[in-house]
Amino acid sequence: MTSPLRTKALITLIGICLGVFTWQVRFAGAHAPAQKTVVPPPQKEEIPPDSDYMYRKDAATLDEIKAKETDPQKRADALLAWVKAHPKATRAITYAASYYGEVVAGALKAGDSQKALAMIQAFKAAAPAETFFASLEMSAYYQAKNYAKAAEIGEKLYAEKPSTEMANTLYVLYSATNNPDKLLIYGEKLVVEVPIEKSFGVALQVAQIYAQRKNTEKALQYFSKVMDVYGDKVPAGVKEGDWNAARAVAFSALAGDSYAKKNYAKAIELYDKVTKFSPMDEVAWFYIGMAKWQTKDQKGAIEPFAKAYVIGKSLASKAKDNMEQLYKAEHNDSLDGLDAIVARAKSDLGIR
Repeated sequence: MTSPLRTKALITLIGICLGVFTWQVRFAGAHAPAQKTVVPPPQKEEIPPDSDYMYRKDAATLDEIKAKETDPQKRADALLAWVKAHPKATRAITYAASYYGEVVAGALKAGDSQKALAMIQAFKAAAPAETFFASLEMSAYYQAKNYAKAAEIGEKLYAEKPSTEMANTLYVLYSATNNPDKLLIYGEKLVVEVPIEKSFGVALQVAQIYAQRKNTEKALQYFSKVMDVYGDKVPAGVKEGDWNAARAVAFSALAGDSYAKKNYAKAIELYDKVTKFSPMDEVAWFYIGMAKWQTKDQKGAIEPFAKAYVIGKSLASKAKDNMEQLYKAEHNDSLDGLDAIVARAKSDLGIR
């Protein structure tokens, strides 16, 4: 906002030099009176309402209103009345809006979004072209939980002047409205513009949206970005339990990709991380068993299959069959001693 000129400028008086007009006297005979051409008096020129002179003058008036009216609502009313009386003074109207906006901001701070919106709408009715209140109006709609309207205003502001701050605001708004399409647009912008140390939460949400849409390549791209930095540590301000759950999801996706690409050693490494952060993850134990089996480590596959079995979820039956098949192969087609492995699996997982 441009600050008004508060010092008095010297006003140069422009002298108007009036030329001397001459005229000829014509005679319509020896005794006819002379006829004069009448020169009209000079007209007073109107000063443009947005000239520097008028802006300084109007700004001084608005400063006086602010100084005089200490009651916020009376000050806002006086400013609005001035705007209504001077609809063509667009520069000064913007200046008035800055003072008026302070009162609107006060209403928002007090949690009165309806009052703030009513004040904004009243000012906009008096000065439809004034755009000063866009951000305040967006904040008021957000406070009123009208997230769709707030996002509509935010989109216009971002189109006029893209910024990381507004992209983040829109991301928050579209999170509130559960709009995954828009979350991807602004989430990806944030991950590009903000270091992953600060945008890791956004990156994980973007990854999960892509995973839900079966876009594995994109999902893995964002999971990798986060785990490369925070795979072995917890971000500041995040609870370890919450972060362990997030790591388990990310490493599980990465491990599944490695398994699909038959990189079994990498899959085992990543699934081991999943079980570290989520010990009761049946899928991780099952595929550790499968990956070891694929690498001819049949004996090593028995224990993870046992853990997948005792967890007792959807893969329990398959895990049991695989466990028994491999155990028999290692023990002359006998299951003697398998109960001890199952019991140890339960103990390791805290299952009674």
